[in-house]
Amino acid sequence: MEFQGNHARKILKAITATDLPDISKSLLIKWGSDTQRKEPTMSSPSTTIKTANRQAIISHLYHHGPQTKQMLERELGLSLPTITQNLRTLTDEGLVEQGEPMDSTGGRKAQTFVFKAQSHAAIGITMRTNAITMVAVDLYGNVIMRRRKRATYCNDSDYYDMVGDLVTEFAGKVVRSGSEVLGVAYSMQGIISADGTAITFGKIMSNTGLTLEKLTRHIELPAIMIHDSDASAMAELWFDHTIRDAVCVYLERRPGGAVIVNGSLYQGPNLSNGTIEHMCLVPGGRICYCGQRGCVDTYCSPEALAIDGESLSGFFSVLAQGEPEHRQRYGEWMDHVAQAIANIRAVFSGDIIIGGEASQYLDDDAITDLKRRVEALSPFHSEHFSLRKSRCTDDQNIIGAALRFVQSYVTDICNTEV
Repeated sequence: MEFQGNHARKILKAITATDLPDISKSLLIKWGSDTQRKEPTMSSPSTTIKTANRQAIISHLYHHGPQTKQMLERELGLSLPTITQNLRTLTDEGLVEQGEPMDSTGGRKAQTFVFKAQSHAAIGITMRTNAITMVAVDLYGNVIMRRRKRATYCNDSDYYDMVGDLVTEFAGKVVRSGSEVLGVAYSMQGIISADGTAITFGKIMSNTGLTLEKLTRHIELPAIMIHDSDASAMAELWFDHTIRDAVCVYLERRPGGAVIVNGSLYQGPNLSNGTIEHMCLVPGGRICYCGQRGCVDTYCSPEALAIDGESLSGFFSVLAQGEPEHRQRYGEWMDHVAQAIANIRAVFSGDIIIGGEASQYLDDDAITDLKRRVEALSPFHSEHFSLRKSRCTDDQNIIGAALRFVQSYVTDICNTEV
């Protein structure tokens, strides 16, 4: 088993729990905050020590995998009676379970204990033009359940009530499988208000003004909304601990971006950092759905490659055969993507992570070519930066959205940032 918790990252370190509201159906929970705000209480020294011991054991099991009592004693410096009592309590609570016995070297096999990652789960959901997709992830971020339903999007109460019924049904299945549901995170194609209660710019789905309250009025679980690009970036951070300063460029049908600073997602005070899709690339150029002309969206979307009803896979298949028109179209598209990245790096000189639907068709040679084009546009010709593909995981943005609840819960029970 791979213990993904080892690779999780600190998110939004500048935001503290006291800056944030309680979890509710109408307020945004910041990544890295506690799942519930805790009022200051007076604790006795013995209670504080017991809590610290408990958290140390949970954290060690979460990050290091199967451990025997003797291993915990050696690594944590706790007494065997303390370890035994805590393991008994944690097992009763469902957070820990017995693992496989250690191989014997001539005596009784030592029993191991493991963190029970599926004791809790979080749900991520996205609503697109023709389908609704939901996933449930465990406390390591592994997908444990998925459902997709074809349904035409409509910005009205009947549609959202239908979605609410689907979420409730899905959550029930997750619970029956043995996982307590922490909350539901909606990955949205739109800009979310600073307080997380509404969509302030939703022209893609024609849902500007949609509130979290309306979206979740039939859901009896904590819920949040998050921009889909930010959610994808959160998945990047969770599964790759090496990311420090970077801009994620997601080349979806409707491109988007996210900014990472010092290993943390940086959304800004208006939760709109990284909206590179509406950066002007060609003044006076093609009309964008936002109403402006020449936006990155109109030139860097894969829709600029596959025209006249051609599929994206079909385009790259013909391109591989060397067809001249496709090669010219691809070259122009790559130049536009390179110019967009060069513009981004003129302001923020971090690494670049390329994701989204189009990136799945870009092999290592294409990524190298794209980096060369970016370097050629630099006035300094001395830049050192990484340009690589993202994880390109299926349902990446939905997983990243759900991880908001997971990260908060794990931070709480381990008393460490993950």
